[in-house]
Amino acid sequence: MMNYIKSIVLSAAMLPFVCGTAFADDADNAIGTWLRPKQGWHVEFAMCVDNPDKLCGTVISGEGVDKKTQGSVVGVKMLFDLEKNKKKTKWKGKMYDPKGGGTYDGSVKVLDDGRVKMSGCMAKIMCRSEKWKRVEPEPVIEDAEAMPAVED
Repeated sequence: MMNYIKSIVLSAAMLPFVCGTAFADDADNAIGTWLRPKQGWHVEFAMCVDNPDKLCGTVISGEGVDKKTQGSVVGVKMLFDLEKNKKKTKWKGKMYDPKGGGTYDGSVKVLDDGRVKMSGCMAKIMCRSEKWKRVEPEPVIEDAEAMPAVED
């Protein structure tokens, strides 16, 4: 009887190691900073501030003009309140393309090679996809006057 209890306890303790990330949502792997290669923009994917169950995305660095506002692309929100699909493998919702100025129904899926596939459709007939790669976020540089001097 005691051996039976030990084997149950040991099996339960080993379950997380055997299953690995099987209990984690694949969709959550999209959180982070991604490079949109054609434009050279870094886009941060994070849980939405006003709705932490949904994914939002904002351009955090790069050069270019938002076609709609004619302002800088930096600070432009590209992903709006994306929700996980039923299988929890990707995010689906509205996406905005600052380069073209259009809003699309789209999805974000992390691929096995670590890139993210961004797919969007206008009227469900004009669709396209791009693959972006993960990048390390750029460090925030404080005001030089506020930084302490470095002595040699």
